[in-house]
Amino acid sequence: MKRLYYHVLLLAAMLPLSVMAQSVTYNHDESVMNQFTIGETGAGSFTPDWYYDVLHKNYRNGAMMTNKQFFRSQMNLTLYQEVPHAEALDSALTERMRVEAKNIADRTPGLTDIAWQVERGKIESKLSVLKGNIERITLEGGSAHSYTTWLERYNAINCGLQAVRDAYMPQGKRKEQYLAIYKDILLKNTEVCEYILYLRKLKEVKNSSSSTQAPRRANITTICRSAHGRWKVAMAAGGGIGE
Repeated sequence: MKRLYYHVLLLAAMLPLSVMAQSVTYNHDESVMNQFTIGETGAGSFTPDWYYDVLHKNYRNGAMMTNKQFFRSQMNLTLYQEVPHAEALDSALTERMRVEAKNIADRTPGLTDIAWQVERGKIESKLSVLKGNIERITLEGGSAHSYTTWLERYNAINCGLQAVRDAYMPQGKRKEQYLAIYKDILLKNTEVCEYILYLRKLKEVKNSSSSTQAPRRANITTICRSAHGRWKVAMAAGGGIGE
């Protein structure tokens, strides 16, 4: 019995809420709905007219032209006009991406370094000749300091060569650098060969002076110049100074 009493009280309390909800759902204020419709689409009219004419005349006159639908239409028109620009920008970026991909493939060191594959043989060959000539400096009577100096030059060339191989640069520029290094190797090889010939003739003069009872002076510069022709023949034949 007590439980039934509680149920009756609960239903009595919920009944006004249900009636209020239905009133809110189905009994809209027409003036409020008109204002909402005008704000969204610009359709309809403000009521009561006397109220807006007295207190909100400017708002009533301009509200229909400043509704959300008007702004949506303007925005859609603006965005539609931006489509060609967006498509042109997309095409430009796509083309730029294709060009940059080609540049990356061309400039990245490694397997794509075609210039090194072309110039490698002659560069390494002349480097080997230069290294062999440097090793002959002490054998021909050169000082340890001279040997160290020439070895540092050889290592500097190798360091520069490796820097070019590791650099990010176009193939044309990379080939240009390889050729510049190759010319430098030839120049250094010429210089070390002349130095070795100088040491060899100097040693010959010293040996000749020590074995002669009456030592005589020898013009070392003249002797080295006379040997320069033979050195050119040796360079043409093998690229280095032999025994």
